[in-house]
Amino acid sequence: MMFLARKQHSVSRTRRQAGVTLIEALVTFVILSVGLLGIVSLQAVSKSAQHQGIQRSKAVMLANDLVERIRINPAGLATYTAGGLTTPFGGGTLSAPATDCAAVSCTPAQLAAYDLWLWERGIDGATITATGSDAVVRNAGGLIAPQACVRFTADAGMTRTGLVEVIMQWRGLGETQDAVAAVGGEACGGAAAGADDFRRQLVVSTFVIDEAEL
Repeated sequence: MMFLARKQHSVSRTRRQAGVTLIEALVTFVILSVGLLGIVSLQAVSKSAQHQGIQRSKAVMLANDLVERIRINPAGLATYTAGGLTTPFGGGTLSAPATDCAAVSCTPAQLAAYDLWLWERGIDGATITATGSDAVVRNAGGLIAPQACVRFTADAGMTRTGLVEVIMQWRGLGETQDAVAAVGGEACGGAAAGADDFRRQLVVSTFVIDEAEL
């Protein structure tokens, strides 16, 4: 009888120990799941931040590209800046010019029109395309929903010498405070200043000199 009692006590203790082990396993599983979810979330945030950084770097590069084109061809300044803030570039607004300035000599105005067409293709990402499973060809580079404007403020007594501002705007992945201040801010086409929390903006300013005016 004593032997049977001890055996039953041993079996009961074994069962209790097995139950504790199962609870420990479940707790461990929950902790690991939370940790994995945290890692996935961190990776998603990192990817988003990386993409935002790439977009801003592209905007800087493209703005500087147009600035250099204007520096080379200051006589075509009126063509570069004709749209002002009301007629932004981006989204395929420009058609290929009749004159291919890469093959023949052009006037300053013709060269400016050719430069703007090439530049808009750059901000749209039209120079790199990819064909999806639906057989639709899409732009694979450039900015997201880009809009760009060029503004010129002439120096005193000058026509083609003064301050040039290239305003780049694109759509961010998440909402934040609008990059264009509602009070005193100027938007390059699209939604009014302070009204688009997805908007990102970058402005590159430089002073352009037309030596012919000096």
